[in-house]
Amino acid sequence: MAKKPVKELSEKPKRARITLECSPETRKAIRIRAAQNDKSMNDFILSIVIEKMEKSE
Repeated sequence: MAKKPVKELSEKPKRARITLECSPETRKAIRIRAAQNDKSMNDFILSIVIEKMEKSE
């Protein structure tokens, strides 16, 4: 009986984690604004940071 080929794991791009400390009120405000923009909190914050970095170049 032939062995089944082993499925290769799809390689995910390496990612780094950043922790942001803020008050519960600030977190809630960010969560609301992210939802209003139909984005996750991660995508919302990252888009703001990238936009700010591009403007300062």
